[in-house]
Amino acid sequence: MSLLDQLPFWKRYFAELGIETVLSPVTDPRISAAGIDMAVAQPCYPVQVAHGHVLALAEGGVDYILIPNIADAEGGEGQSCPSHYCPWNQTLPWVLRSAPALAPHQHKFLIPTLHFQLGPAQVKKALAETMRRIGVTRRASDRAVEAAYAAQREFQEKLLAAGRRALETLESTGEPGLVVVGRSYNIYDRGVNCDIPRKLRHRYGANVIPLDFLVTGREPLVDTHANMFWASGRKILDAARLAASRPNLHVVYITNFKCGPDSYIKHFAREAAGAPLLILQFDGHGNDAGYMTRCEAYLDSKGILRCYQPSTEPPPLRAIIH
Repeated sequence: MSLLDQLPFWKRYFAELGIETVLSPVTDPRISAAGIDMAVAQPCYPVQVAHGHVLALAEGGVDYILIPNIADAEGGEGQSCPSHYCPWNQTLPWVLRSAPALAPHQHKFLIPTLHFQLGPAQVKKALAETMRRIGVTRRASDRAVEAAYAAQREFQEKLLAAGRRALETLESTGEPGLVVVGRSYNIYDRGVNCDIPRKLRHRYGANVIPLDFLVTGREPLVDTHANMFWASGRKILDAARLAASRPNLHVVYITNFKCGPDSYIKHFAREAAGAPLLILQFDGHGNDAGYMTRCEAYLDSKGILRCYQPSTEPPPLRAIIH
């Protein structure tokens, strides 16, 4: 689940080792249904979807499946409070191993335990131990980790540069913007969120900016819950605080049913934003009518509701960051 945040890291890591990276298919009803059916407990919808993605990879004939146990995120300079991932995210490898339908494929799982908060040394050690199983030397793994960190930093810098350009454009034109906040698997997976962010743009002409284009999660939170120890929570509060400083920015919070951390982070986000925000909670339903009605009401309450576009739904976007 955290791979949506760190794909540049992992893609470069395996490329440096000469290992082909295969991504699971785009979330669709078949993957979602399979995940719901095979999940042993009753986790949140994104965790159920993750089951379906692992099965799709296993049935696709890959040699190994990376399912890292990532306990925390990289911290900022002088940051004393750790940035943890949620318990379901941390324990996902073992949750997947407990699913009977995935039992025949467990020998393919690669499960390094990573503490990005502790720095590159711990990440190098953990990955070297895991990758030794498939014949990768410690020296090769360490070099790949260094290249992976550089790729992740470069990607994040490009995101932030694009975000700064977007804010400058909004400021110069006086246009309103919607800052989409939430966990990466909620705001970027179109199969999980009914493609709401794209529909906000193409149906209503909204200027949509995801939080990763504005913040890193490593900014200091001295004045807004400095003890926020959830990695996603820090980013969400950072983005909400930024929106509060610009009157033309409005917050849309995408979450999922059964998310314990979000159940209270959303209240802190309301305080940080300093204004009412729109909260959309998904639970696996594929019909977007109720969500779009709430989006229209929110845009109308802000005085920024625009007419529907005359054309039909556009083809899928293919965004490239230069």
